[in-house]
Amino acid sequence: MGLLKKKTGSAPVPEAPAPVSPVPVSTDGPRDPLASLEDPESSVRRDAAHALGHGTAGAPPPGAEAALARRLAVEGDAGVREAILTALARIATPDAAAALVPFLDREDAALRNAALESLQQMPAAVAAPALLPLLDHADPDLRIFAVQGLGGLAHPARAEWLARVMEGDRDVNVGLAAVEALAEAGSPEALSSLEGLARRFPDDAFVAFAVDAARSSFRDR
Repeated sequence: MGLLKKKTGSAPVPEAPAPVSPVPVSTDGPRDPLASLEDPESSVRRDAAHALGHGTAGAPPPGAEAALARRLAVEGDAGVREAILTALARIATPDAAAALVPFLDREDAALRNAALESLQQMPAAVAAPALLPLLDHADPDLRIFAVQGLGGLAHPARAEWLARVMEGDRDVNVGLAAVEALAEAGSPEALSSLEGLARRFPDDAFVAFAVDAARSSFRDR
């Protein structure tokens, strides 16, 4: 529906992992996928990420989530990036979800959106705890990302979280993001919160339009 009026600048979230020095790769026996993440060859790095995410190397070793995030922070190859994001989404532990959150603050829009999509591919019970704290972040852009992420999760508390945003967030764009998420999710139980948002911003014609559009979408379902 494209309800956001504009995008503002961003502020820091927990910092992305710092780059690490290349790890020597042994040529004897099976390669360690964690060490191979730092291999000069992109195909080796991609295969290592694939192995970590698909279990071909067994259960991910301790520290796999952090190693994947460190590599993602400096990775320039699109295929390796995709393999790392897929691996983190498949590992789907609380550590994997937490490792993706710092990338929501990146200037690289493609990486930022891909990190959000990877979070949404995780079970809602894993992704939600990583996203919920961002609803209280000082940066409205990050609050919008949190709203978008939470709106895409199949979680029974989703409507409640978005209603809280509409009832309390001081930034109109964050509220509009919640309206959009609710309309897409089809959550008519939050209709009273929609009306509340319209009352909080009575002079904003865009809010009135968005609320009317969401209300109509609920009636059509």
